[in-house]
Amino acid sequence: MELPPPGDPLALPGERWCDVVHRRERFRRQVAELTDPQRAWTIDDAITENLDLPELLRDYLSQLSNAAECDAAFEALRSLTICDPTVGSGAFLFAALDVLEPLYSEVLARAAEIEARGSPVPQFLAEARAHPSSRYWLLKTICLHNLFGVDLMREAPEIAKLRLFLKLAAQIDDAQYLEPLPDLDFNIKCGNLLVGIVDAEDAQQRLFSHRLDHVTQLQLVEETAQHIADAFDAYIAAERDDTGQLDHSVPKQQLHIRLQTARSMANTLLHEMRDEDGEFDDWVSSHQPFHWFMEFPSVWRQGGFDVIIGNPPYIKTSKVTGYRWAGYATQKCPDLYAVCMERAATLLNDRGRFAMIVMHNLGFRSGFAELRSFLQQQLARIWVSAFAKRPDLLFAGSADVRNIILVGSMRGSEGLAVTKCNRWLSEARDRLFDSLEYGQLESSLCSWGSDAQWPLVDPGAMARAFVELSERQPLDAVLESTSPYPLYFKKVAQYFLSAYVDRPPIIDKSGKESFSPHDGVLYFQEELHRDIALVTLLGRWAYLWWMMYGDEFNVTRRTLAAFPGDIEGLARHALSAGNPAPGDMEFESLLSLSRSLQSEMPKHLAWQVNAGITVGRYNMAKLRHLTDRADWILARAWGIEDAFEAAGNLRDRMIFGNKE
Repeated sequence: MELPPPGDPLALPGERWCDVVHRRERFRRQVAELTDPQRAWTIDDAITENLDLPELLRDYLSQLSNAAECDAAFEALRSLTICDPTVGSGAFLFAALDVLEPLYSEVLARAAEIEARGSPVPQFLAEARAHPSSRYWLLKTICLHNLFGVDLMREAPEIAKLRLFLKLAAQIDDAQYLEPLPDLDFNIKCGNLLVGIVDAEDAQQRLFSHRLDHVTQLQLVEETAQHIADAFDAYIAAERDDTGQLDHSVPKQQLHIRLQTARSMANTLLHEMRDEDGEFDDWVSSHQPFHWFMEFPSVWRQGGFDVIIGNPPYIKTSKVTGYRWAGYATQKCPDLYAVCMERAATLLNDRGRFAMIVMHNLGFRSGFAELRSFLQQQLARIWVSAFAKRPDLLFAGSADVRNIILVGSMRGSEGLAVTKCNRWLSEARDRLFDSLEYGQLESSLCSWGSDAQWPLVDPGAMARAFVELSERQPLDAVLESTSPYPLYFKKVAQYFLSAYVDRPPIIDKSGKESFSPHDGVLYFQEELHRDIALVTLLGRWAYLWWMMYGDEFNVTRRTLAAFPGDIEGLARHALSAGNPAPGDMEFESLLSLSRSLQSEMPKHLAWQVNAGITVGRYNMAKLRHLTDRADWILARAWGIEDAFEAAGNLRDRMIFGNKE
């Protein structure tokens, strides 16, 4: 591993020199784009370039020029609505609080500076000073106005509220200045994200109910919700301004009564719309329906939430037996997170933003094709970043899964931007998100296969190379259901793909030698096709293709067969090598390299004991000089020489020094 020169200002501890160079070039590109007077920048551009938006916003807020601008900025912050619809213990709301607090604080500080110049005092500054602790008032304002959450588990909202209460209480040094804790019962609630009515449009389109009596009942519930919204706004305003002098128990009780009446009306209506057979009370108890326009009526006056965040549960739908959902485009997807994402995305207003952490299989598994399609229809712009399972997990010590973070926008130019599948060592965790690089995904890469996968491709030269490759003939064109020319492959991988003509042996506990029953096999039409496919699959190009379209562990025949290596075209060139055109001797070298690999691989057999069985595998790190040479010949044949070095660097960054 080549390390950066000592004292390099852009080098981070333990970072390799190729990563420093890569990051420096990206930084220079961003500076050039940011200072381009011809370009009109948008928030979407800033997300794609992975800029530090909180820092940029703080810089902007620090330059507000008068009290009116400060009031407008503060009101913009206070009106922002953020919801985690599977809130759990409140970790994501807590993180949102940490993001919002410095922004509010910047506006308060700027307002104080403007006041010091003799300008009028902004209204919110006077409100803050009416409280013993301005920071307590600020955090209470965020909790009451910005943060919302829902969870099916009855104890979860209570835990989330407790965490926020503890954060508030920690701001008070002297107990005599402790104000009443805010009432968050109307912000963080218990209910089922998947069962309930969002609004009238949802009831009519998703539940397909157009009966006149249902429409009339729904209108009545909506009118009731509007009245509740007025009472709710007044209650929250009183809560925010209270320093401990007021009794809110009576208005709160009245608000609860009105809400309970409206809930009963909406539950009865939904029970009829779904044609439920069971007893009404039993159904309500098991399904816990949640009607968003009624539970958060002030939010629905604005058309929905500004921001949806969260980490929905990862549970196979076949294991959810306590309740059922209906009318969703994704309800046949194999994991509950799919229908949770669909429902959550419909809770946004027309300018909303969306961010959820889910499993890596969202991007490639055929069972989630409906979810990918729905999200691309629902969201104008999508950013997808992916994170490997090894060497380190995104959720350290928690869910042992690979993850995708999906960010979406309801507005903006349509498009899908992706990162590569990111692997990192634990010491790089603090800079993991700062190093993400998005690239606009070309439609030719999305359209591979019948399920419109979201390939995870490194932007720049690598993306251009695979767009070029995607136009070539897939490996499948020279495959048969069976033939005398098999090429075997290992069905799992991490740092390289394993393919072989001669299978490595395994030895059981009794000493009997055999072959792994878990090997996959590709049958080729001709021996020449198989030999060229061997050098193609063992190199960097097929490995990076698999990282783009696979799950970063399992190797499937489907993924390998789709690799656009144009084996037949390479074979035709190889056959003409006896009377070569310029450059064709390289194809004769490709065959020579394949034969060298076949003869050398058995000489580099390594052994590993697994559950008492001794498993043989070929140590391909010893044969890199052959596979690298083949990769260069292939790059020239495919016309992607410009990406050769980038592909090698990317592969090596994923391998972390050929650890396997």
